[in-house]
Amino acid sequence: MEKMDTGKFVIPISYGSTEVIETGKWSSLKPQALAMTPPCREACPIGTDISLFLHFVEQHRYAEALSTILIENPFPGVCGRVCYHPCETYCNRSQFDEAVSVQMMERFVSAVTSKDIHIRPIENKDPKKIAILGSGPAGLSCAYFLALLGHRPTVFEAKKEPGGVMRWGIPQFRLPKAALKKDIRRILALPVKLRTNCRVGKDLSFRELEKFDAVFLSPGAGLNALLSIEGEDLEGVWNGGEFLERIKAEEKISLGQKTVVIGGGNTAMDVARSASRLGSSVTIAYRRTRDEMPAIRDEIDEAEEEGIEFKFLIQPLRIRQASAGKLEVTFQRMQLGARDESNRRRVIPIEGESLMLEADSVISAVGELVDLSSVPEDLVKDGYITSGVSPRIFAGGDAVLQPRTIANAIASAKAAAISMDLFFRGIGDDQIVSKIKTGRKGSLSMEAYLQARENGEWPDAKEVISHQQINTLYFEKSGRAKVRKLSRARRRNTFQEVNKGIDDRTAALSASRCYSCGTCNACFNCFYFCPEGAIAIDPEKRTRTVDLTHCKGCGTCITVCPRNAAVMRNSS
Repeated sequence: MEKMDTGKFVIPISYGSTEVIETGKWSSLKPQALAMTPPCREACPIGTDISLFLHFVEQHRYAEALSTILIENPFPGVCGRVCYHPCETYCNRSQFDEAVSVQMMERFVSAVTSKDIHIRPIENKDPKKIAILGSGPAGLSCAYFLALLGHRPTVFEAKKEPGGVMRWGIPQFRLPKAALKKDIRRILALPVKLRTNCRVGKDLSFRELEKFDAVFLSPGAGLNALLSIEGEDLEGVWNGGEFLERIKAEEKISLGQKTVVIGGGNTAMDVARSASRLGSSVTIAYRRTRDEMPAIRDEIDEAEEEGIEFKFLIQPLRIRQASAGKLEVTFQRMQLGARDESNRRRVIPIEGESLMLEADSVISAVGELVDLSSVPEDLVKDGYITSGVSPRIFAGGDAVLQPRTIANAIASAKAAAISMDLFFRGIGDDQIVSKIKTGRKGSLSMEAYLQARENGEWPDAKEVISHQQINTLYFEKSGRAKVRKLSRARRRNTFQEVNKGIDDRTAALSASRCYSCGTCNACFNCFYFCPEGAIAIDPEKRTRTVDLTHCKGCGTCITVCPRNAAVMRNSS
């Protein structure tokens, strides 16, 4: 028997393709796309697709980023400055290092796009005419969404310019007039009519509104709540809303050396910071503690940065005229008690303990009331508008019972516009609204509604993704971008905007921190790790295609997905 020549090696070579081996038959388990709702989008009252617009920012595709925002929110320039940004509170990334700077990114997108971006209305063969009372965030948003749905809204505004609280109640150092005008101009470029200097009940009767196919009521909270104490009608005592409106009207105001501001909400912060810019030394008096203040945290922090003094756990008892034109404000000292039905700590007077502050001016900012003088009595209940009396009457903004924020006003307007469109089509809300929710908190997607209205296909319900479902091994810790701010010295005597925004490099870095929770963002992990080379990625459309003939169902792609955007399912 001959021996083999062990000095030679034999290497088998195939001149064909391994494609002939159909490894897909080895298992019925295959990866399937799993779209989930990020908690930031669920938390956003407006329902903005945050991860998608941040994806576009990272790629410097700013027009697409703005279009993504505008389909859900007509006020990116406003919300990018004054929103209370609950999206950041619920951002999954905050459990890893720090939340993504969503609000700052929205402002950046609004400012960086040089050309006007407009969302094209759908074709509506039976457009309806809708009367809208009030041109605040709710009224203008409702007009915007109705126009996108192909209807013909007309907005009636009592003042000489539109915008409501955005125009007359938020100082320039937070919301410059130019930013607001840019957003409003985009709305009015749609088939939206605006009639200013037209007060319903005076220049136009409510009965005339009923000639329209539907009516949306959003009169806004234009009345100031009273302190209901002795001396609040004295000279030198202001209410916060009037004070801010006169500043926005560029009237000359003299407060004197010392000003006491009573209240703890956003209006109180805006009033105090405005008074400081007029040269007055300002003290904010609030009946609870800093932790219980309803104002946005950023506003409180910036007020402190600007040298505003805070005195907590004191409640005003009376205001009296003192010598030399001064005012004396007597406060009752308070303490916190048990929580009330709203889950806020009750305030309890401390018997026999008081405090007196002397001031040249006192400004009350303890809340606002809705002006319902133009609304028929049968539509009002407990200080709010109830639209259940007539199927053609809808309401939103401060006129309905909900949090008084611009984001919630926009959300209520979107919901009303969709409800009106369904009413015109003879379809009940309960059949549709649940299909366009972005999570469990009530926000709705106008994009989903518009697409379904066009093609009849409703999106599948999506679960909200938790931080535990994110594969954090693929992320490096990093901090939030720092916003450039006007120096404290410059803030003392100018109403210029405090927050100066970010540049495109910082924006791209900030956008790259987004997990893109539950949504494929074409990171290519599955493509690189697939042992069969059975995955193809389209980075433009952020979609993944799996070659099922050769995918053997090993599940590697699921294991390496950083954002839980796929799941193994039985294909049979």
